[in-house]
Amino acid sequence: MEFSLHNLTIPIWVYDIDRYCIHWANEPALGLWESTNLKELQSRDFRPITSDALQESLIEFQQSFFEGYSLAHNWHFSPKGIDKYAYCQLSGYPLEDGRMAMLVEALPIDKQHYKMQSSLTVMLSHYTEAGEFVSGNPPFLQNIGRNVQHLSDIVIDDSALQSIIKCLRHSGRFENDVLMKSHSGNRWYHLIAVDVKEGKDKGEILCHQYDIHQRKISEISLTHQVLCDPLTGLLNRRGLESKLQFLDQQKTPFLIYYIDLDGFKLINDSFGHAAGDDVLRKVADRLIACLPHDSNICRFGGDEFVVLVPLDKFHVDKDCLANSLVKTLAESYDDSQSRAMTLSASIGVARYPDDADKISNIILYADSAMYQAKHLGKRRWVSYTKGMELTIRRQSVIAQYLYYAEDNNELSLHYQPIWGLGKNNQADRIMGFEALLRWYNKELGWVAPQELVKVAEEIGIIDNIERWVVHQALSDLLLLRESVANDITMSVNVSAVNLLDAYFPSFVLNTIKEKKLSNEDLVIELTESTLIEDINKQRNIVNLLVSKGINISIDDFGAGISSLAYLHRIPASVVKMDKIFADSIENNSESFQHICQLIKTNNMQVLSEGVETDLQQQTLASFGVSLFQGYILGKPKPLSYYLN
Repeated sequence: MEFSLHNLTIPIWVYDIDRYCIHWANEPALGLWESTNLKELQSRDFRPITSDALQESLIEFQQSFFEGYSLAHNWHFSPKGIDKYAYCQLSGYPLEDGRMAMLVEALPIDKQHYKMQSSLTVMLSHYTEAGEFVSGNPPFLQNIGRNVQHLSDIVIDDSALQSIIKCLRHSGRFENDVLMKSHSGNRWYHLIAVDVKEGKDKGEILCHQYDIHQRKISEISLTHQVLCDPLTGLLNRRGLESKLQFLDQQKTPFLIYYIDLDGFKLINDSFGHAAGDDVLRKVADRLIACLPHDSNICRFGGDEFVVLVPLDKFHVDKDCLANSLVKTLAESYDDSQSRAMTLSASIGVARYPDDADKISNIILYADSAMYQAKHLGKRRWVSYTKGMELTIRRQSVIAQYLYYAEDNNELSLHYQPIWGLGKNNQADRIMGFEALLRWYNKELGWVAPQELVKVAEEIGIIDNIERWVVHQALSDLLLLRESVANDITMSVNVSAVNLLDAYFPSFVLNTIKEKKLSNEDLVIELTESTLIEDINKQRNIVNLLVSKGINISIDDFGAGISSLAYLHRIPASVVKMDKIFADSIENNSESFQHICQLIKTNNMQVLSEGVETDLQQQTLASFGVSLFQGYILGKPKPLSYYLN
């Protein structure tokens, strides 16, 4: 057999997985293996020193090689008792008899570098189907120990262990980040567990562990900053959305208390914002003390709080807890000068899933009950009853008129400029416009965009309205280019509904062609939650649009539900930071810098919305923000404003 690998200076060898021996090696590999010649190395039998876990892993690698995959691992081995460390690229090598061997290309590294790259060092362990420990490779024994009797000995969280068992029974595979015991304490590992059954009477469990502790700790810290309110330490809206999604996925029933503080504005006006902030922190402390320990508490807005109380473990008396909250929050608050401040709370209560079959409605229902409590005189609580939201809000009336808004030419677009950086880190050039939907009805007057979109989604016409927006915005782009700049782009907001429509991409592309524009001229803004839902589908519309040259922008980043870990999976070109970041940039600069760096690492531009001062713009630019929107730069205006 002739190899073209003899002249390479890095160690290369072919390992026969089935026969536990080295099939061939070049000269540098002989030195790495402490061998004087190829024949001697080929004669070595690795069977006695190959653990069951390692052999099962190599067989799994072999199957991957048949499918054309390659792998990379840090490897520690000890030829003739001498410790060697190498970064190894592993790929398949077909033998003449049709079997698949493993081609190893090794880059020797020192022990310190090996430890620094521990995330690539695979720790292998082998268990019976019942989870009883069988064997582990040297890295596993060195890092985890030799006293393991059962998989449960090293998985810290019982719920994580149950999830592993459930996944193995259901699909034969588990993969996730798991907190596990080690010699150096509890550490985070990326765990891959596979149920191996081929050729065996009983199933066996093969585990691969990769040390990701430092990365995971940094991720948890950064996620905490993003998901929590900096003033109170409670969850923010994004954190609440994440908890709601989790409870929904787990099918966990819960109570929701929507709390609005009565008289808080008066405290701010009379005692100052510092005193108001202190009151909000005290409210947070009182909620924590008053509620069951497994409750999730969110500062939902300025003086609004939302509480989720899971009902899967303990019985909770809804009425008793609501009375306790009203009483606790109405007790006197003192400022730094011991001046008493009076406050009370109006609370709306709803129960999931009894009151709402969709998680997206439950906050609305609790909010509607809270408004009813305010209407009845404040300092009280009200339980949601079916239809309450319709009597509190005017959605039913809006729905009646909205059906005919397009036919009656009541819809219009306003355009807000998107500015890019120029000289001296100043936003001095319009790069594009965002199309913002407006609706004026002679009976209702101007209807808030949020109301319009919410009702349109509920009555099932949001897709038609958004198509009207796309068509009108691209028509207006031609006129805007004549008046502003010939290379500006147009951004439009699209909801999840249109991403369920297989005909939406063809509509967009045909409209662009009709207007004689390029696909790159359009930017589609999608929320984090919408993007995550779409990328998790086997065939998704976002990737199709991107493949045609359409640009994607992640809208309201920081106000959605996604994990930061999803960024690298989303094929977006722009991440639009929610206004909350610009508002709190002075207090959260470190968090913002980390997020900007993560975004830029994924080759995306950062757009900050809600910029209202020159100082905000300059500070954001220093952190790497390259695109800006805000009232100081330009409010949304009708088309005629830019054509004059």
